[in-house]
Amino acid sequence: MTTKPIRTLVLDADTVPALAVVRSLVDMNHLVDVASAGPAPIASYSRGVRRCFRYPDSLLQRERFLEWLVGLLTEKPYDLIIPVTERTLVPLSRQRHRFGGAPIAMADAQSLDQVLDKKKTFDLAQRLGVATPRSLHLTDLEQLGEYRGELVYPVVVKPSHSVAQGASGYSKRNVSYAYNEGELRVQCEQCLKHSPVILQNYFHGAGAGIELIAKDGEILYPFQHIRLHEVPLSGGGSSFRVSSDIEPVLLRAAETLIGALRWTGVAMVEFKWQPDTGHYCLMEINGRFWGSLPLALAAGANFPAMLAELLLSGSLRPHPAYRRGVYCRNLSSDLMWHEMVLRRPRSTHCAKGGAHYAKGREHPAKGSELSLASNTPASPLYGKIMRRDLVRLFSPHHHFDTQSVTDPLPGLIEIRRLAAAYGARLSGVIASKRFALQQRLLWRNGTVREKIRAARTVLFICHGNINRSPAAEIVMKSMLPANCATRVHSCGFHQQAGRPADWRMRQIAHERGFDLSYCNSTCLSDALLDESDVIFVMEKKHFDELVHRTPTAAAKTFLLGPGAITSAQAATDIPDPYNQSEDTYRACFLQIHQAVSRLSDMIRGNHAG
Repeated sequence: MTTKPIRTLVLDADTVPALAVVRSLVDMNHLVDVASAGPAPIASYSRGVRRCFRYPDSLLQRERFLEWLVGLLTEKPYDLIIPVTERTLVPLSRQRHRFGGAPIAMADAQSLDQVLDKKKTFDLAQRLGVATPRSLHLTDLEQLGEYRGELVYPVVVKPSHSVAQGASGYSKRNVSYAYNEGELRVQCEQCLKHSPVILQNYFHGAGAGIELIAKDGEILYPFQHIRLHEVPLSGGGSSFRVSSDIEPVLLRAAETLIGALRWTGVAMVEFKWQPDTGHYCLMEINGRFWGSLPLALAAGANFPAMLAELLLSGSLRPHPAYRRGVYCRNLSSDLMWHEMVLRRPRSTHCAKGGAHYAKGREHPAKGSELSLASNTPASPLYGKIMRRDLVRLFSPHHHFDTQSVTDPLPGLIEIRRLAAAYGARLSGVIASKRFALQQRLLWRNGTVREKIRAARTVLFICHGNINRSPAAEIVMKSMLPANCATRVHSCGFHQQAGRPADWRMRQIAHERGFDLSYCNSTCLSDALLDESDVIFVMEKKHFDELVHRTPTAAAKTFLLGPGAITSAQAATDIPDPYNQSEDTYRACFLQIHQAVSRLSDMIRGNHAG
């Protein structure tokens, strides 16, 4: 008797976890099709994939996406449909009634809703006695004032819903970290447009995940990994991790939560964990396949195969135990991690951490000491880190998320894309260096002097016209002689006029004798460009944006930064200080003051003559 092949559709095929799912199910002799919102998704290059479909963006065009899937299932019935990320899982869960009982791999609506809403997740955990960071729920920006005395920086800013529904579709928000009140306000303001916000104290610990498959709240197979590298360094997705022994306290917490949810399917319960003290805190529950899924497969925990078996047969036979001490690395993300560590100032305090390293024995879960999640390697340690990574690269226990000997094409495609991306970045760096040298030469050879002396109208431009360009405008107006006919204006690319100058820049300017209190933002217009005889921008990207809009403006547009006296800043942009430290604001104002003083001297010299 011939067994009928299982026909499976894997969504979100542009992601690495989808590739891992495809590889697993192809090995199980499934007939696998894939689909994504973009062209040439990475999973489509995997051996054994039969067809690749492209659907409307599930975040921006949710109704068209849903109609697409309904239509496809009418034409091509599948035995199993697997949404891999919340981009597709959330719309499908909200509209599951439209699919007439189609075999979509997702938990029941009530359980999934508890997991997708982080506030409900943390409320449940607190009721069950599972440790969580101290959390404050924010639905309105004005509540920040009430919480001011309760916040300890850095503050973790979590959207209550990672994927939230709006009038025109869904939007995705990631966790962020605020290191001061200004950053916190901006991040909350952005997040509240899409979802309520949860503010949490930062818990210092190693990132640990209990991955599992469960039926009716009973965990049938657990797996644990420890994060070694995270991108960004402050905390995020893992780019390098290791399979480890299961920590009993974490498994008990996961069992408590999964049991209360009566969960059926796969999930990852994510913790921060302090191995020295045994303390932990719940971070979140992912109610779908997770980013580090390739590690589980490399270690022998074949969750996609187990999920298909559970959903199609209703039960799960015993599966072999997974291997401990297996490493898995996401090549593109980990290259970014190494770059971030190398670029990180040596003096940076480790409080903005995000990397973990075992000291002594190789397997963290076997009792070795960990540098906890809050500790980013300082630059002097980078050589040691690199040596350890090189040793691991040649270990038989080391694997890559995408690169595979038995399925080589996706890994080669990723390497080609990486090479193209780094090549484009290198070209951009070379072009930026060349541009900076040209701008410095224009200041030195008298071109800027001649332009400013002949100008009747000078225009300063930055992004928002609330920090750099209004400061330059006011400083220049204050320095010009009373009988000077030169007109000075400022504006920004930001399309909201009438915003007051940043209060921090106003304060620093006031200390130096300049008044920005009456400055309100102006939007860049064709009339302003036509009227201006010479234009100064703060960054190369401003120059590029301006010239793209009005190519003829190139001949009269210059960087302001090279005019500063400070040699270290003479050939650089003037970075946006918005929501940065007070020292950053002061350095920005100093650079502007020096450059504008030089311009004013040029004009006064002409006027005196």
